[in-house]
Amino acid sequence: EWKIEEQQRLLAEARLASLTSQISPHFLFNTLNSVASLVRSDGEMARKVVFKLSMILRKLLRKQEIFASLREEVAFIDDYLSIESVRFGDKLVVVKEFEDQAMRVLVPSMLLQPLIENSIKHGLGPKVAGGTIWLSGVLCSGRLQIEIADDGVGIPTSQASDVFHRGIGLNNVHERLSVLYGSEFHLVLEPRPGGGTRVRIQIPEVQYMPTKVTS
Repeated sequence: EWKIEEQQRLLAEARLASLTSQISPHFLFNTLNSVASLVRSDGEMARKVVFKLSMILRKLLRKQEIFASLREEVAFIDDYLSIESVRFGDKLVVVKEFEDQAMRVLVPSMLLQPLIENSIKHGLGPKVAGGTIWLSGVLCSGRLQIEIADDGVGIPTSQASDVFHRGIGLNNVHERLSVLYGSEFHLVLEPRPGGGTRVRIQIPEVQYMPTKVTS
């Protein structure tokens, strides 16, 4: 029984490492496509995006942990959003409301970036006027709740049933949460009152866990 449990653990870690590795290339290719489109129209802006991207890649190359504190994830998101702000300018507004006690909770690394990328690409991207992204995190009764909301174009009803199977980012997040928490997590994507989309994640509170992937 012990050997079976150990093999299941190793399999879960290998699956998690494979799923996590999908996100970085996904983010990288999307950003490079943005740079390519800027090179001809605005060389200075392209230079700024490349500089910001190099800062993010340095962090990614040094980061081997499965978990990070929510505070670290938000700091990473700030760097990511600085790239998007260069592209969108005043058209992109970001509002953050995180409880201090929530910021100490451990979350899967690269949890927020693909969800925010979806909000920008599919929600706000099609809007000429841009829009707003709201990010929040609260800790209640031993569970961390994170919300990512936007006032973009929303999700067509015809696509709502299989939204987790569209694209790498959202499906990756769902799969990693499933590997780490089994049935103890909640992930829902729903229309936001007033327009747009809201993603709500609930996971158990964890403030310490071994974070290195076994090689």
